[in-house]
Amino acid sequence: MRQRWTEEEIWAWYKARPWISGFNFIPSGAMEGVIWMLQEYDHENAFREAAKEIALAAAHGFNSVRVFLPFYLWRVQHDSYMKNLEQFLALLDSYHMTMMPVLFGDCCVPKSKYKDPVLGPQPEPEPGYFGGSSVTPFDDDTQLGDMVGYDIIDEPGMEPTVEAYVREMAQVYGQDDRIIIWNVWNEIGNSQRDDKSLPMMRKVFGWLRDEDVKQPLTSDVWGAGADHPYGWLKDPHIYADVEKEAIELSDIITFHFYGDYTHARMYIKVLKEYGRPLINTEWMHRPYRSIIQTHLPLWKKEKIGSYFFGFVNGKAQFNFVWEFIKKLPDIDTRLWMHDIFHSDFTPYDEEEIEVIRECNKDKKIF
Repeated sequence: MRQRWTEEEIWAWYKARPWISGFNFIPSGAMEGVIWMLQEYDHENAFREAAKEIALAAAHGFNSVRVFLPFYLWRVQHDSYMKNLEQFLALLDSYHMTMMPVLFGDCCVPKSKYKDPVLGPQPEPEPGYFGGSSVTPFDDDTQLGDMVGYDIIDEPGMEPTVEAYVREMAQVYGQDDRIIIWNVWNEIGNSQRDDKSLPMMRKVFGWLRDEDVKQPLTSDVWGAGADHPYGWLKDPHIYADVEKEAIELSDIITFHFYGDYTHARMYIKVLKEYGRPLINTEWMHRPYRSIIQTHLPLWKKEKIGSYFFGFVNGKAQFNFVWEFIKKLPDIDTRLWMHDIFHSDFTPYDEEEIEVIRECNKDKKIF
């Protein structure tokens, strides 16, 4: 069984690769993430539309995408899911792009609000809501906020199915260069789940290492232990226990940070204490002053991999801010929160595109 990579091993791996410049990919026609293009229903048309967006990304020099893979779809449409996932990876590879798959995560709604993902035609979004729905993990409703998020893997007897999924993904893609890193768990401890997912996260890391996948493994640091977005200014090691374990299990340090340029520089110093390469797997929030013009050059200068959130604006409505910040002072909600292109592929801000092209034209930074 493979162990956690040493600092020497992970740095050798990181320095042998070009700078990672990518984004979190949710096709603009989707309300249910990549289920839209991986499901059986109308797959050819959905895939064709998604492929146009990947071509747009390649034309702007991006070399990787972070994708939340749907465990639900693997369970209910296994054979077509595996076939369609392979087709998508082949598409990425044709443009010399890789994928960071996200296997599981803790951004979820309470069980009382949970519904299985929608298969078939995608529903129309509710106007004005991030994610296209008023039911969201980012709600500021007090009653909803006091409830723990729910995931199908919480159900008794689900572990053998989770293990089968993880092992199949590892056996099929664990030696595949098109997969750059396994993002084992997204935002462990979020949605008030605290340590609820911790036992399963440990097992998923273990199953992947038992299968001897050649790619690094990671689970993101996102701020579960802070009572303030900049809590680490007072205590650089303010992470919740679940995040500390995520760091200890991870080969490479991935993190989420939606703050401004000055605080981003401060946070980089904190994270560099761990002595491992860094990748920001979620950023870019214009109302919070996390913007392409300042942050993308910073990540490149500091040799930090980059996956900002969103790409082409669509049904998921990532231009709208999260519900809980709509009433905060000094937040300009007229600004798009995420995404860099309109649905017709015209840029939200031409200056952003100029900076992207400049940063992406040369990815050899070591």
